[in-house]
Amino acid sequence: MTVVIAAINGKGGAGKTTALMNIAGEYALRGGHVAMIDMDARNNLMRWWTDCQEKDAQPEGIHVYSHKTARGFERWMDEHGPKFDHVLIDTPGEDTSIVDPVIASSDLVISPIQPSKREVLGAIDSFESVRRINNVIGSECRHGVLRTRITVTVRHTELYRKIRPIIEDKVGTYLFRTEVFERNVYKDIHNGIGTLQMLEVTEAIAKARREIRALVEEVDAHLEGASKSERAA
Repeated sequence: MTVVIAAINGKGGAGKTTALMNIAGEYALRGGHVAMIDMDARNNLMRWWTDCQEKDAQPEGIHVYSHKTARGFERWMDEHGPKFDHVLIDTPGEDTSIVDPVIASSDLVISPIQPSKREVLGAIDSFESVRRINNVIGSECRHGVLRTRITVTVRHTELYRKIRPIIEDKVGTYLFRTEVFERNVYKDIHNGIGTLQMLEVTEAIAKARREIRALVEEVDAHLEGASKSERAA
């Protein structure tokens, strides 16, 4: 059964594309058949894919497509979605009519944030959209907030310390325990050198690999929690 994961945050530059590329690489490394859909007008995902092709660094098991309209996306999902183990969707950095059908098709929405008020508010808006769509169509899409581009300095800020009580206690959505740190290798991947999992293992890459492996394990556990709830219902 195809698992659909979307990265949504109304604030651009929150780290959606990077998170999805790393997650896709981990699923592909496991032998999965992964589709990535670029619905962002900035085309970051498609530019990465084109650069990978030019550098003969295309990752095995990953295919990238571009759909900028809700209708085109829905048609693609109907015709091709079931062929893949995972479909990962990169969405625009602003609210558009595209987001609702993406949520309606998703099993999980991840809202990446850096510790900034605007991005936290964007993640909360995304959670509210997931709840609204679930109520309207009776779906069980899950939501989770992912902290990205974290540094030691950031961890000492007041807003960082407030993220957990805001997200979990006040808002009531899930906060991933795994954090994605600010790493040069994540920036380098955007230059078309394939995925993190394809790179020669150095100490820095090994740390990043462990981080992403932990994230994907947590994503799977979060989704499994949804499956158990559905079976119990």
